[in-house]
Amino acid sequence: MPESVVDVLKSIPLFSTAHEDTLAELAPTCIFQSFSAGIEINRVGEVPRFIYCLRSGSIEGWSRHKSAETIVATAKAPMVFEVTPAMTNQPSLISIVTREPAETLAVTANSFIKAVKSDPNLCHATLLHTAEVNLIFIDRLLDQKLRTAEQRLAQWVLAEFDRHGTSSSFNITYSKRALAYELGMSPANLSRLFNVIRDHGVDLDGKTMRITDYDKLTALAHS
Repeated sequence: MPESVVDVLKSIPLFSTAHEDTLAELAPTCIFQSFSAGIEINRVGEVPRFIYCLRSGSIEGWSRHKSAETIVATAKAPMVFEVTPAMTNQPSLISIVTREPAETLAVTANSFIKAVKSDPNLCHATLLHTAEVNLIFIDRLLDQKLRTAEQRLAQWVLAEFDRHGTSSSFNITYSKRALAYELGMSPANLSRLFNVIRDHGVDLDGKTMRITDYDKLTALAHS
């Protein structure tokens, strides 16, 4: 049986408290989408026509200037993006690219803005969403300004270790180039740091990482 758009919207935190009438009005404007890995979802420099509800998979937020490029953010489902540029009628500043196969529900931006203006619950949820995204970006900026590259890599390894539960090893499922940009460094610097953290409790074999000394790695991450 096809999924109900209203039920899908209700499952997304941004829309979970919206009025039933609001969801019913939004439903005809929504489009289910599926993307393979490495697909650019939005268009940088254009005011978004949709906001996107990431239902599965993960995304990378790329920024480029001439020959320079970096990843300014990453996110896993569930996540809603393009809200701020849509609400402010401003061009998108970052390119949203799928890190792995992903599914989204696209909501027409004009319909979303109209719903925010008429539904206090959705308006409140949108304010919370944009505030949370703002805090995430501030935290990321402070991370790159105040912590060394070694600390950032060590913290990333520990976070991945926690995400994989009891396993002492995990695979890097995307390119080391993307990982380097996510951590705010060049690919060459990341390769050098892989050798550094071998002395701090991490073994690397290709794209497989194994923690050999959790306490030593933790000490590096919080030094």
